[in-house]
Amino acid sequence: MGGLGALLASEIRGRVKRNIVVYSLYGLAALLMLCAVGFALGALHAVLELHYGKVQASLIIAGGLVIAGLLVFAIAAFINSRRRPPPPFAATALAAAPIAASLLSSRKKWSTVLVGGVVILGAILGRQLFKGDGGAEGES
Repeated sequence: MGGLGALLASEIRGRVKRNIVVYSLYGLAALLMLCAVGFALGALHAVLELHYGKVQASLIIAGGLVIAGLLVFAIAAFINSRRRPPPPFAATALAAAPIAASLLSSRKKWSTVLVGGVVILGAILGRQLFKGDGGAEGES
């Protein structure tokens, strides 16, 4: 059993290190893109300054950033208002697993365990078959 634990710990350690490297690279990529956007805004400001002057160029850039911020805020509000999908079958089964394990470990009659299992299975299947989406067919 010690070898299995060491193998499992080694596997977890390897995955954690890999995830740290991957997310660090994602962060670096995001930082580089943020710098690129800053340089692009600086260049746009310079071009607008040639055509309209400093104050108007700054106001145009500020207005564009306000509109972009409002657009992102509206998208976030829309996503937040959408109904969440029901949990998958596996999550429902995992939630019911401790109940089943406690029933099986006790000294109750098998008929009680069987009835409990049928009730749990019925609840899981009923949840999967009748999700209650209210007739919204296009929603996923």
